[in-house]
Amino acid sequence: MSAYTLSRYASLAVKNLRRRAIRTALTVAGVGLAVMVAVSLAGFMLGYRGAIDRSIDMLGFQVMIMAKGCPYEAATMMLKGGTGLLYLPSDTYEKVKRDSDVDSITPVFVGVAQKEGSGIRDDAQEAAFTVISGVEPSSFLVMKPWLKMNEGPGYAGGRWFAPGTTDEIVLGFEAAEYEQRKVGDAFYASIQPAGKPDSVRHEFKVVGVLDRTGTQDDGTVFMPIDAARKAFNRPNQLTILGIKLKAFDSFKLREFENRWLKLPEVQVVGLQQVKNTLVGLVGTAQTMIAAVAVIAVLVALLGVVNAVLMSVYERTGEIGIMKALGARRGDIFELIWLETLFVCFAGAVAGSAAAVVGSGLVEAAIRGLADLGVSGSIVRITPSVVGGAVGASVLLGFFAGLYPAWRASSMRPVESIREGASS
Repeated sequence: MSAYTLSRYASLAVKNLRRRAIRTALTVAGVGLAVMVAVSLAGFMLGYRGAIDRSIDMLGFQVMIMAKGCPYEAATMMLKGGTGLLYLPSDTYEKVKRDSDVDSITPVFVGVAQKEGSGIRDDAQEAAFTVISGVEPSSFLVMKPWLKMNEGPGYAGGRWFAPGTTDEIVLGFEAAEYEQRKVGDAFYASIQPAGKPDSVRHEFKVVGVLDRTGTQDDGTVFMPIDAARKAFNRPNQLTILGIKLKAFDSFKLREFENRWLKLPEVQVVGLQQVKNTLVGLVGTAQTMIAAVAVIAVLVALLGVVNAVLMSVYERTGEIGIMKALGARRGDIFELIWLETLFVCFAGAVAGSAAAVVGSGLVEAAIRGLADLGVSGSIVRITPSVVGGAVGASVLLGFFAGLYPAWRASSMRPVESIREGASS
């Protein structure tokens, strides 16, 4: 078929679709809705996987050594009124530090303190808690070199706390925003020392506010590790040892784990293993989500086939006249087939555009339904996702249009004209 002939058929196909504008619009909307769902789900699958990777990579550690059980789960329990955290003996740090495979190591002490109604959204009837991380900036920043001080209005001149201080803290970006605290402001918290019945009220000075990182550090209050352990009355305990190895591969990690798992009180967690486990779980969910998207698209294509077939039956007499005037079977086939492709293409473009425009609403809805445990964007619609959705829709439209086009091209001229006249 020449380009001129194809252009004429395309023009005629568009005119036929416009003659039944409402039906065409509804059919295009059906395809568009299915494609919007498929693109949004694909964007979520891509974005969530990337968010998991970023969240784990931004922990800064390759390996974590902690007490048996999970301190982060314990922290969550405590925030909700459960029991306390699990701790390591402080001499574990000195033992692991001497391991020949360790390139860098940083100790972290995590505690939970009660704030004193300083946040703009605090409920006066309900206690508000904050996570305090005791760290050594010199080794902690080796693990997380991207942690920088915010130099915005009210934050200029920020710094890390001085060695040996007990009343200086650094706030993560979201913690500072939530508490409405700037550099130089006071921060009040009540800490219950281990083994003591009553909490002790502490006043701290904010000496720095960190830039936003999109990680758990944004909501954390940092203070010197010795001061944190003293405040919680745990001078000889730690929560986590964050470690980077000189040579990081599965073999070295397994060797390292086997050495230190011999200690009865510790567990060794490789962050790559955590990532692989989470990605595997997400992959299972993604299979189910992909099945939902495929079903939605197939239902929309059945609607397209139905709409085009109805159009063919309504134009029986018209098709008969076209054949009587010399139109070949191939001409009728191509005309009806082009109409199907145009409907699918228009629906795919409209649905993809709606998905891109509404991606922020989709992300807000997903976060409103479930706490996914990751920071940053979880819906990532890329040009390849859009291109794949449009291409797949046109390809499916190619097959969806075969039967209606064959049905129209198979009509006999005389019978078609008679049937059209009688109807």
